[in-house]
Amino acid sequence: GIGHARQHPVNGQARFYIMDKALRKVLQRNLLASLRRRELEDADRLLTTLREEDPLSVETRGLELEYLICRKRHDEAERLSEQLIRLFPRSPRIHYLAGRLAYVQRRYGDAETYFRESGRLHPQWFTRLFLGKTLTQKGDFEEAESILQELARDHVGARRDLSWLYERQGDYRRALREIEAVLATEPEDTFAQDQQRRLRSLCLEPADVVHELDALRELGETIEPNMLPQYVEGLLRTGKGDEARKVIHERASEMAPHIVTRVAWNCYRLQAYDLSFQLFVMAFPRQLGNLKMLSALETSARNCGQLDELVALYQQHARDEPRLYGRLRRLS
Repeated sequence: GIGHARQHPVNGQARFYIMDKALRKVLQRNLLASLRRRELEDADRLLTTLREEDPLSVETRGLELEYLICRKRHDEAERLSEQLIRLFPRSPRIHYLAGRLAYVQRRYGDAETYFRESGRLHPQWFTRLFLGKTLTQKGDFEEAESILQELARDHVGARRDLSWLYERQGDYRRALREIEAVLATEPEDTFAQDQQRRLRSLCLEPADVVHELDALRELGETIEPNMLPQYVEGLLRTGKGDEARKVIHERASEMAPHIVTRVAWNCYRLQAYDLSFQLFVMAFPRQLGNLKMLSALETSARNCGQLDELVALYQQHARDEPRLYGRLRRLS
């Protein structure tokens, strides 16, 4: 049960303080709980103590990596992740955390590799869940569906990811059924409630969406933010582009970033390029590394005569994201 010894001078004499395995486990458990609860100041303090007492173990280094991921210090986390994969190639947890980091960075190919290796070393349901989520993001729907359906029998959270998979396939009714299954078990889940309302609107014809939400506006009701993407899409599909522009102008300043992005993609798919350009620009500072969005932003700029504005935007942010310099050369 002995970890390691440190020497402390007391009254001019040396005494050895031995940190046993039980104390180390307590520190690890408390740090992990703080990270799960996002109590990051407590986590910072506990990590400092754990580093002093047990700096080199795979457990401490893994918790350090998880801390950096929670802090969104992704560049540091990526460097540490690469180092830990070399130091601890047989650790399923290190591979799992490397996969989590790659996932949030949208490096889905790397994430898949890490999750598969973690699962090979030590199968865990949550590793399988993230593999299913990753395959969904990559568009490998058949394998993702197989994994998530299996997990959904015992883990209701997997149904949220199944719902997203079906939504990505355009099967809104199956997506809605999965969210309603979540609510049957967890009726107070506010996120699932929002998803249910949004998916119900997606199951309607565009004209029906516009009719329902126009009625709410006439009554002086505020349209829920999660409904704005469907409303704008419905207005565009029913030939009410001017009304769509009015709604975006009225609500743009209060839209959450994820809503801005969803509305932007709807406008882009429907070739309302002036609107997609405006909204992608709003989302741009948070999406510097999103290559798919950058391509859509450039297409929008070309089609609505905003290339000069886009070049100025790239020049402003190129120091934060050096890959923009290459895109600037192509635009020029």
